Amino acid sequence: MTDLKEVNEPLVTRKDLEELINNIKELEPYREFLKRRWIGMVLWWHNRSVEARRKYFLLRAVIVGGGVSIPVLTTLSMRSGWQDAATIATAVVGAIVAGCAAWEGVANYGETWREKRRAAELLKVEGWQFLQRCGKYQADREYSVAYPHFAAEVEALVAKEVGEYLSTFDASLDQARKQAESVTNAIVEEAKKRIVRQ
Repeated sequence: MTDLKEVNEPLVTRKDLEELINNIKELEPYREFLKRRWIGMVLWWHNRSVEARRKYFLLRAVIVGGGVSIPVLTTLSMRSGWQDAATIATAVVGAIVAGCAAWEGVANYGETWREKRRAAELLKVEGWQFLQRCGKYQADREYSVAYPHFAAEVEALVAKEVGEYLSTFDASLDQARKQAESVTNAIVEEAKKRIVRQ
């Protein structure tokens, strides 16, 4: 049986990576870059992905839970004595669902989570290949030969990620408008049906 403590253990920590870098004598001239830029960006993107994932699932849970409760509230509004409270509750829940859907469309947490996770992993792999001098660095017998290529690859990954993130944000505004309009239309249609019934 797997110990729960082992499952929650991080794959790598800043301390582990810094100790590894400190123990490779040939990396001394490059330690600051490795610690500040490479490790710093890996952990920054990792933390952004974890936070975005948490927010994404929280908003999705509210949207799903609210969406599922609207038909129940609508049914309750047909019972005598429950009309007013159920109608108000339906409107409030509908507004919360619409707001969460719109905000998720603007903030785009799901896309941010996936992009930052991918970026962190690609940057981590780049560093591991450099440290082990394998993959694209295996022909380089010395760190001094591999380092300029590695530094350029790190900066290229950072520039690519920043560019992709900014282009994703533009599309998210249009997506948010469409989601908010869809939810609003559904609420208006439901209100019209109730007016006709009364």
